[in-house]
Amino acid sequence: MKNLSFYLLTVLFLGLSSLAFAQDITVNSDVDRAPKFKGKPSNPEKFLDKYMNYPEEARLDIIEGVVNVSFMVTNDGKLMEPQIEKSVDPLLDSEALRLVSLMQEWKPAKKGGEFVDARVSLSVPFELSREEKEFFQLLKNKGLKDKMPLFVIDDKIVKEYIRLPQYNVKSIRVMKGQKAIDRFGPEAKNGVVIVTTKRGTPPVK
Repeated sequence: MKNLSFYLLTVLFLGLSSLAFAQDITVNSDVDRAPKFKGKPSNPEKFLDKYMNYPEEARLDIIEGVVNVSFMVTNDGKLMEPQIEKSVDPLLDSEALRLVSLMQEWKPAKKGGEFVDARVSLSVPFELSREEKEFFQLLKNKGLKDKMPLFVIDDKIVKEYIRLPQYNVKSIRVMKGQKAIDRFGPEAKNGVVIVTTKRGTPPVK
């Protein structure tokens, strides 16, 4: 348990990042000029990475893969009819559809000097970092996937991963048992890791 606690803290301080990068866009229509995404950011990879919410259940179960989504870019630059072409898992499929549905602003395709509808396919890879996979596999091996301790940073309960460099840590202490439950409520039944920072808690990533 001591090694596990140390690993939990190490993962917390390193900060973990999951990736959803659109690595491949294919136009499935006969056009002279392909449609171009005009969102903010206009780079599809950066857009999907910015708005991606990796499903927590998929993260804990170490589910990864590439979801292919197809959709129509209309002659007035709107995205319509998104659908799954290649499925990985219902959780990732749903998130991929949600992400693609946010991509509503496009410069339409052209053919013969006219704006035309075009069918587009987009690959959305979901990838966990090496640290995340090692961390969640360790929890599985220990039978502790559903027994995570509660993390409290600067008196605030933290339920998401954050970037917290070691130099920003003033103190770390662990509270267990009824004392932890009395102070932080039922969520503290598996213990509490209490962190005090030197410069304030950084934004949640």
